[in-house]
Amino acid sequence: MNRVEKPGPWSCNDPRTIGLSLICATVIIAAARVSHGFPRGSLVRIALALVMGAASTLVIVTVTRGIGRLDEMQQKIQLEALAFAFAGTGVLASSYGFLVGAGLPDIDWGTLVWPAMVVLWAIGVLIASRRYR
Repeated sequence: MNRVEKPGPWSCNDPRTIGLSLICATVIIAAARVSHGFPRGSLVRIALALVMGAASTLVIVTVTRGIGRLDEMQQKIQLEALAFAFAGTGVLASSYGFLVGAGLPDIDWGTLVWPAMVVLWAIGVLIASRRYR
């Protein structure tokens, strides 16, 4: 008799989604590195920025579709994790903005927002999934 496993909190991230995300991350990093060789405002640099945006969009659409295939409990966990990441990123960004106003150096938020959101989302998944064990 086959045992049906309940999907875990990470099940929206199957190997294909993770592979696609890694490919998109590689494309974004490569495009960012190449773009630095061109002047700001040049057509090539703008085109590479659009490629980076398209890669980010592809990951978002893929993950969102994966979440849509989860059961209600797993969707609730993902919702709570995403809410935690959203609020946490806002707190981090605004807090550091206050520190910049106080004299700390400004940082490139375009580079740091996504990693911060992913880390906070992972923490949120761990917290929410523990709550519903």
